[in-house]
Amino acid sequence: MQTMVLERELQALDNSAEKLLVACHEGEMLYRRWNGPDDAETVLLVHGGSGSWLHWFRNISFLRRHCHVVTVDLPGLGDSAALAEGYTATDAVDVFSSGTLDIMQGKSFHIVAFSWGCAVSSQAALYLGNQLRSLLLTGPASLGDIPRRGTMKPLIRRTPDMSALEVREAHRENLARLMIYDRSRIDDLAVLIQILNTQKARFNSPQFARSKLVLEGVARTRVPLKVVYGQYDAPGLPDIVAKKDLFEAVSDNVEFEIIADAGHWLQYEQAGIFNEMTLQWLTKNSGRS
Repeated sequence: MQTMVLERELQALDNSAEKLLVACHEGEMLYRRWNGPDDAETVLLVHGGSGSWLHWFRNISFLRRHCHVVTVDLPGLGDSAALAEGYTATDAVDVFSSGTLDIMQGKSFHIVAFSWGCAVSSQAALYLGNQLRSLLLTGPASLGDIPRRGTMKPLIRRTPDMSALEVREAHRENLARLMIYDRSRIDDLAVLIQILNTQKARFNSPQFARSKLVLEGVARTRVPLKVVYGQYDAPGLPDIVAKKDLFEAVSDNVEFEIIADAGHWLQYEQAGIFNEMTLQWLTKNSGRS
């Protein structure tokens, strides 16, 4: 019964969005849009690996009170079509860049990205040109072959012989190992989102985690840039503070922040703090602050 209630909650937000489709290999890539105030800025939310627009479930309703909010399901993830076999990161970037320019129809916008979405968005920033007003990267990897994860335990693989309860508990444990620092914050909604996302994941983003996609993209763009990590971001450990130097080495236009008492899925675990921080960032770079 609880799962059905949560599924209806997710569906209600989905139903309230305008659906926008662009070409993606042999299918389509899906964007969702929620309109804000008439004269508001537009923010595009770009999710992480094995994810979908649902990575932003705790942020959309807040942000739409202040902005036009657009989300995307990246190629091979969520409700978007997969890329051709043998795809590269560039293939995903190209589809995202052309699709986003099509969707935005010449209007300016901001990007707030998470994890794998940071790699795609930072690479795309150059191609998005003057329409892109700012870039906020949350928990980015793809910073080169540097020490990662610290003492993080390997994720539990789900197998066909597992019961439904065992699968849910495996997802709950994986959320604790990778995504959410405080186990008490791993609620049934987080588990449901994780299940729905991983069921649809057909794109292998971890293969690009040790590349320099993010740093290379950041080095080529001059839009205002903010990088934020949770204090206990599992993929970012053991040395999150040192990542500031990596970004400052390639950009003289970066703001760096670490949010206390949070893990990788910062925008879910500390949604209130993240939402206010994001709104301040967007306001600061809107030209109307």
